[in-house]
Amino acid sequence: MKKSRPVLFPEFIGNENMSSKVDVRWQDIRPEHKLKIGKPSNRYYQYIYPSLNFEDHSLDNLNGLLDYEGFEVYVRSILKMKNGESYAVLARQGDVLFSQDMVHIYAEIQKAHESFELLDA
Repeated sequence: MKKSRPVLFPEFIGNENMSSKVDVRWQDIRPEHKLKIGKPSNRYYQYIYPSLNFEDHSLDNLNGLLDYEGFEVYVRSILKMKNGESYAVLARQGDVLFSQDMVHIYAEIQKAHESFELLDA
């Protein structure tokens, strides 16, 4: 009887042990896509911001974002940066303001989606 050849890396043979499905759901997010703001991934939201001017962020602004958990929002537009990151401009359904002076919030799409700060509605 002939010996069978040992398989050195069985996880790479076929797809039964290794998932070949790439999570592209964050890449499918387009304008008018409906999302829900999930729980913060840390004490504060790490990838959802009140503005893209990072020098103006304060703990009060980041603390104010905690009140928006569970809000249903939609993507108004997507901003592509030079470094390859994509930011979603988020607005509330019906264009209701988040607060007295905040119409939009911004989210880094890939990281916010992977950390479940943004969920599918």
